[in-house]
Amino acid sequence: MRFATITVLVAGAVLSISCASNEQLQQRMDKRNDTYSSMNERRKIRTDARQERTDMWYDRHMN
Repeated sequence: MRFATITVLVAGAVLSISCASNEQLQQRMDKRNDTYSSMNERRKIRTDARQERTDMWYDRHMN
């Protein structure tokens, strides 16, 4: 009886740790994805601004 009880308690502890780890993993993945999206958005803004400056320079000097 004791062995079965201990086994159930250990299994429950392992499963609860596993769930917590999955939640933590999901939180880390969400944060990483948000950071990546934000970085790509800033990169696009910089690229667009650079292109706009290049177009303005070209129009000013070539027209």
